[in-house]
Amino acid sequence: MNTQITRRSLLAGMIATAGGLALASCSSGGGSSSGGTSTITVAGQSDNLTQVFNPFLENTALGVTYNGSFIYEPLVQINTADIGKDIPWLARSWAWSDDNKTLTVTLQDKVKWTDGKEFSADDVVFSYQLLAKYPALNLQGVPAGDVSSPAPNKVVFTFKDPSEQLFPSIVSAPIVAKHLWESVKDPTTYQDPNPVGTGAFKVGQFSPQSLLLVRNDDYWQDKAQISAIRFVPYKDNSTITNAMVQGQADWAGAYIANADKTFTSKSPNYHFWAPRAGTDGLIPNLERWPLSDIAVRKAISLGVNRKQVAAASGEQPATSITGLPLPTYQSAVSAQYKSVGFVEDKAKAEQTLQAAGYAKGSDGYYAKDGKRVEFSCSFPASYTEIAARVQVLVSQLKDIGIKLNIDTTTVDDINPRTAKGDFDSTMGYPVSSPPRAFSFYNDTMNPNLYYPIGQATPSFQNIERFKDDEAAALFKQYPLATTDEQRQQILDKIETVFVEKLPWIPMFYWGSYSSWSTKRVTGFPDPDNPYFTAVPNVVVALRLKPA
Repeated sequence: MNTQITRRSLLAGMIATAGGLALASCSSGGGSSSGGTSTITVAGQSDNLTQVFNPFLENTALGVTYNGSFIYEPLVQINTADIGKDIPWLARSWAWSDDNKTLTVTLQDKVKWTDGKEFSADDVVFSYQLLAKYPALNLQGVPAGDVSSPAPNKVVFTFKDPSEQLFPSIVSAPIVAKHLWESVKDPTTYQDPNPVGTGAFKVGQFSPQSLLLVRNDDYWQDKAQISAIRFVPYKDNSTITNAMVQGQADWAGAYIANADKTFTSKSPNYHFWAPRAGTDGLIPNLERWPLSDIAVRKAISLGVNRKQVAAASGEQPATSITGLPLPTYQSAVSAQYKSVGFVEDKAKAEQTLQAAGYAKGSDGYYAKDGKRVEFSCSFPASYTEIAARVQVLVSQLKDIGIKLNIDTTTVDDINPRTAKGDFDSTMGYPVSSPPRAFSFYNDTMNPNLYYPIGQATPSFQNIERFKDDEAAALFKQYPLATTDEQRQQILDKIETVFVEKLPWIPMFYWGSYSSWSTKRVTGFPDPDNPYFTAVPNVVVALRLKPA
């Protein structure tokens, strides 16, 4: 697994990595297909696999499943591969009011919990009220509003402000059973060791060494053709790669260095796919010096060689100064920035520091008021691809008189630390494959999502703690726009704020890392059939069939 997956799944909850085709296995009729008997193994990553399945908590056993909606399901599976073509899931259909303040959802029929109880709108209302009552559980960033049920299969969300632009967050929360969870005294600490969901799989066996999910034969959709999925935790990307190469695992969502040589060349059954999914770079804590100084951030942006940083992990260098991942969002780039890319200019980087009052000391590093321009980059030690990039940055920043230190931590520790602002900088932050251009900026720089240092940002948005009155006003204006032209005009201004104030420093476009073997099962998406990303998730699992 990689840190993008970790952050992405925390924000998106059960968005997982859903795609957008009308799959036969996604029909509302239940259990009509004949189930196979094969068990596949997924290589996941976990520092400490414990029997905790509460879908609203950060570090649980669901992490080893890539939070792929196998047990607890969302209303809609958001398509991050074919933007806009989202898959109805527990919601059969939905519609917004003309003012985009009311969302009416019609639920699927004949859905049951794995304990045999009927699923209804009451469960949905309860789940969303739980998020409102306990904000710490709201990892998906569901906006505040009222939720009600006018009929057993209808749910109505009512928001104070137009909220259609937040649709991915609204519909991605995991739904839990009211008849079980209403007796939970404190859901913020509840472990949920024996989860009851509506999903295509349920817990078969658990141990610290592996988690076995078995097929739900009473599933409301066509049941899976594979009988079970065994999730095995590994400590880092290298051990996951070894497991895949040696045939110990069939599927993973991990970065593989030099995948052509180290993995896919080993067997015609081995496949690796990392479609460009978003933008990443150096994410500063804007409440800590020296990265609080825009001159330092601009110097860094000018001084780095993005090709080298990206090449360290086989990625593509970021090009557009708007930060938007290209070519996917080329149409959303402001006219004034259509052809404007990042330029490496080390001399100008140093001139920028000098103009801001910094002077280079005898040690080769710039300083101001007796303080050296020095900061650390925090990331999990097991994420080898990030380590490779940061090592390159250490050398590049030294060349322009800035000292970068490496601060490694654990997978379980990084998100709580960055959420509370306990870091100088990090990498791997961008929290999701942006389903819209607006989402890209809303997730990473919306000042209205600011939390002071020490108070955790519940949805991991704006962890750099960007504050700007102009930007705050633009983010409030965007939902009020009624035409695509008006929305683009506001987006153009947001892009200008990003370019001029540089809340974080884009460096490369990242991919949704996925690897699989077709020796035992087939049906995975790939570049020739990119129906959605192949990171382990239930939408793909329902398409798999024994080879």
